[in-house]
Amino acid sequence: MTVEYVLKRRMREILLKETPYVLEEARFGMFDLAVYVPEETSFEGLTESAPVSAVRACNKYLLDGTCADRKKHFLANFEPIYDEQCLLEGFRDKSAGTVVSERELNALMADRKTIKKYISCDAAEHRCDYLVKRISAEQSFSTGLRLSAGLHLIEFKSDHDDVNRFLEQLPHYAMLADYIWLVLGSRQKMPKWLPSYVGIFREDGDGFTMLKSSEYQKRLPPLSADVLRECNLPNIRGDQFYAFLRKWFINSIFYRREGLVVNMHELDGVLKEQEKKGRQKTLF
Repeated sequence: MTVEYVLKRRMREILLKETPYVLEEARFGMFDLAVYVPEETSFEGLTESAPVSAVRACNKYLLDGTCADRKKHFLANFEPIYDEQCLLEGFRDKSAGTVVSERELNALMADRKTIKKYISCDAAEHRCDYLVKRISAEQSFSTGLRLSAGLHLIEFKSDHDDVNRFLEQLPHYAMLADYIWLVLGSRQKMPKWLPSYVGIFREDGDGFTMLKSSEYQKRLPPLSADVLRECNLPNIRGDQFYAFLRKWFINSIFYRREGLVVNMHELDGVLKEQEKKGRQKTLF
């Protein structure tokens, strides 16, 4: 398993929480990661739900599954009792009003199953101030991540890769992508030749930090109207035909058994009309 593969999997998991159209080694180009955010929706930043964030933080900071505040509150419930010679006699349970010996209290603390219901961390349901502070401070997957509606193509270059290879791949990425991103390893240097429209992410601990946002690129190659007329399609504009090709490209990447990702009805009327005219011409 390569470093680049690990980076792709990290970002893929968080992107799948916001859009189902995420594909590794995307077909028709073998892009490292292709992501499509439907035009009818957009989101500002990728966020985790409170339970997911809390559980992940518990696994990272509270490895024994206990809450320090709940443990402190549980122990404060037992008040030590001393005799006339200042020797410990036992502990008074304030909530029950009973007295237990030191041995009984130690046995209770050693019983993990019994003590779990008293001091286990319930941050998945109710996040405490401690976890909220730690979660907001850590560099999680969602830090600085912004994706707008459209097709995003993402290239990964770990610390072990040659980032200059992206210069050869860039024209291929820029052909139909709305947004292009380059993900760099933690020690990978940012290339000086990188175009201004390419967005930059850098590996940061277990997540990614956005260094520069990607700029939207409206790709419209010089399509000659004479070619369309030569093909007996005089009523189609160049931008209309290119929009059709773009949706065709997106559907080709993310096509599923349920059907098309983006509808392609723009040219239905024109193509059917031309087909009808063509049939009439062959009859006479």
